[in-house]
Amino acid sequence: NKVHLWQEIASSLLRKYVERYYTFRKREWELPHLEYRNLDEDDPNFPSVLREGRTEYGYRILIEESQKDIVEKLKDLKAAIEQGNLKDWQFNGLKAICFDRHLYHPLLFLEGGVVEISPAPLNKGERRFVEDLKAFCESKPDHFKDRELYLLRNLSRGRGVGFFEAGNFHPDFIIWQVTGTQQHVTFVDPKGIRQVGLNDPKINFFKTVKEIQDRLGDHSVTLESFIVSNTPAYQMKMLWGITKQEMMGKNIVFQEDFDYVGIILGMNNAE
Repeated sequence: NKVHLWQEIASSLLRKYVERYYTFRKREWELPHLEYRNLDEDDPNFPSVLREGRTEYGYRILIEESQKDIVEKLKDLKAAIEQGNLKDWQFNGLKAICFDRHLYHPLLFLEGGVVEISPAPLNKGERRFVEDLKAFCESKPDHFKDRELYLLRNLSRGRGVGFFEAGNFHPDFIIWQVTGTQQHVTFVDPKGIRQVGLNDPKINFFKTVKEIQDRLGDHSVTLESFIVSNTPAYQMKMLWGITKQEMMGKNIVFQEDFDYVGIILGMNNAE
């Protein structure tokens, strides 16, 4: 039915026009209100739960009472956190990652459904990124002699930092590198990109974040973003029809490459 087809085309074009117009007007409204803010200890990005009408910082872990061995292990983990002697910890698919450059400890990773965790634990790609960054920091102490590095997991919608310009994109992590009065802020999103289009706003966020930097106009702060792909480059070359070098030009790095963390941190000669 040609009439139905034309209706679909017209509806699609109208939706795109409305989205673009709304985005334009929203940017126009936001521009005078954009600003950098200090990260406070009560920021919503720090994990918290509501208990008896008040906020308590930490994770909520739900578990069957019959799982007594896990309950005891979690009590040990809690005690280690309270005593300040936390180390990497793992039991029955649940892993606690202690990384001293992350703004709170620990980060939790869960494989399987033995417990239920809130806020949501790391997925495999996120866990690998944190562990790779931790290993990099430990192996390159000279790189951090004149700079500080901080990492924060960016929680999902309603709590973390999101970008309307990129389809309400919430990158998984924020890295701060501080040298003197200069701050280099990098948004990092580890993900599989096999199902993501080349023109997806997340893929092009490396350009969007530079537009935001220009609008904010603070020369002491540099903004950047990277996609960390756990999908191999050769697969994306076949899907997108562009070279790996062209993908890296879009700030897409691949976890299969040993030096990808160094690229994110601006080390061209990472070993």
